[in-house]
Amino acid sequence: MKTISIKEYDPSKHIKEFKRKCNQCGKVWHVLESREKKLRGDVIFNAAQQTLTCCNPSASLQAKRNVEANETELHKLKRCPECNSSDYSGTIVIYAKK
Repeated sequence: MKTISIKEYDPSKHIKEFKRKCNQCGKVWHVLESREKKLRGDVIFNAAQQTLTCCNPSASLQAKRNVEANETELHKLKRCPECNSSDYSGTIVIYAKK
């Protein structure tokens, strides 16, 4: 599979992902860049929702739970799925869409 350079990257034609290798156990895993970007955006959105709903305790609590869930998911993507270490090296890999 041919990889594409960052200069050639076009979101409509290519897929960008993080290729990570655990420095503890050697496990390699891939995470879509779009997945991490969406989770980071959701954390920011839900944090803003939590602030805006300060007069409504139940809505504020739900927004807080959403922030925590998104942060947990983002945290999992940055840990080795094999040994749970956060000690990894990574590169960006870009592929053409099929």
